[in-house]
Amino acid sequence: MSEPEALSTADAIGVDRARPAVESLDGFVHEHYPRLVRLAGLVTRDVDQAQDAVQAALERAWRKRDQARADTFRPWLDRIVVREAIRQAQNRHRLAPWRHEATDWVDMPASTPEPTEMAVLREALGRLSPDHRAVVALHLYAGYSVEETARVLQIPFDTVRSRLRAARERLRRELGEARE
Repeated sequence: MSEPEALSTADAIGVDRARPAVESLDGFVHEHYPRLVRLAGLVTRDVDQAQDAVQAALERAWRKRDQARADTFRPWLDRIVVREAIRQAQNRHRLAPWRHEATDWVDMPASTPEPTEMAVLREALGRLSPDHRAVVALHLYAGYSVEETARVLQIPFDTVRSRLRAARERLRRELGEARE
């Protein structure tokens, strides 16, 4: 079956090939930039690196926007951003301190923790590897399920579970030590 025949067959059986409605680069960036910088910042721990990662990822996503489907657009875009953030974090030879307040990275919950608690949490998150921070950011911050996180990162389900378990254990241990 040729490609045009396959595409018309897909249309006939109702396969969704809808593309996300993206009218301009400016609108595209305006809609996604703040959320993506927070997501990248959780991985890189540096606002400048997060912005660089998002910029590179948005350029790549814009060039390949015809490959995205409307029903999977957000995970597709998040995958590009997180992978770029991991790449940039791994290329950095030293661990950089958090350079901004926690409110720059996450929307604060109704009951905001004390600033000292946030500092301890930021430090504990910062000691995780970029791969572990990426899994934590996607699962706990962005709200993806374990299965969705595996699909976004294109890694095995069990790898995501293992990284989440290791990250939680380390955070629990470090946060428990900080209380003592």
